[in-house]
This record gives sequence, structure tokens and C-alpha cells, in this order.
Amino acid sequence: MLAAVTVAACVRTGARPVAPVLEEVIRGRPAVTFAAALQAVTDKGLPLRQSDLDAGLIETNYVDLASYDPLGAGDYPVAERQVRFRLVIAPDTASIGSRVAIFVVYTPFRTGISTSERNERAIPRDHPGMAIARELRDRTKRSVEGQ
Repeated sequence: MLAAVTVAACVRTGARPVAPVLEEVIRGRPAVTFAAALQAVTDKGLPLRQSDLDAGLIETNYVDLASYDPLGAGDYPVAERQVRFRLVIAPDTASIGSRVAIFVVYTPFRTGISTSERNERAIPRDHPGMAIARELRDRTKRSVEGQ
């Protein structure tokens, strides 16, 4: 299923495959999990680029992590702290639930003013964006499962 989620996320963008930084099975129907994930993104104040229930996709615009975590992200170069979040929610075939994959990407090699999805890379595990990714996962899980 991980491969299907990763491929689904890349087919849409035409970008090279990027692995999710977090993936979790949540005990809830995909539509319920999608709504909870969208609420978590909105509650965090992340600017929405798109949300598509049918595709199970929630995507933010690029954000400067220094706005959300000045101490943790302040020392990073601007190109490394500008990230975009992509959440993919799909039915989990092994259980009655949803698989949530959270991608956090940055563009270390910017070409001019615009960024290209072909240049996007997954953030490293020690990046300050991981804290927000974990928070989005935890809020979604608590909302759906009540834990």
C-alpha cells in the first residue's frame, strides 16, 4: 500500500518519487479521516493549496517554518525552511480504516522565483517540519479515534 500511496502522490505531480515522512493507519473511514486531517491542517494555520476528497489529497502552499517554530527553524537557510505539506488519505486494504501518508517537501535548489515540483525533496528526519507532521498526524488520529 505504501507504494500505491507514493505512486499516487507522484503521478499527479509528475515529480520524482518522494517517500512520506510519516505513514499511519487510522481506524476510521477515509471520508472521516480526510475531514479530520483537513481540520488539523486548518487549525494549524497552514495555507491550503488544494483539498480533494475524491483523490484523498490535502496540500498546502509553501510555508516558512520560522513562522511556526522560530527557535527550531530560525537557523536553517530559507530554502530549507520553506516547506509544503501533502497528506494522502486512502482506504487501508489490511483493515477497516484509512492509511494516512504525510509528505513534507522542500526545494533546496530553487531556480529563480518559482519552484519546480521536480526539484522537491523529502525533509530529513531531524528537520523542524517533522514536529508539525507529527502534530498533524496526532490531531487527525485523536479526532478520528478519540484517543
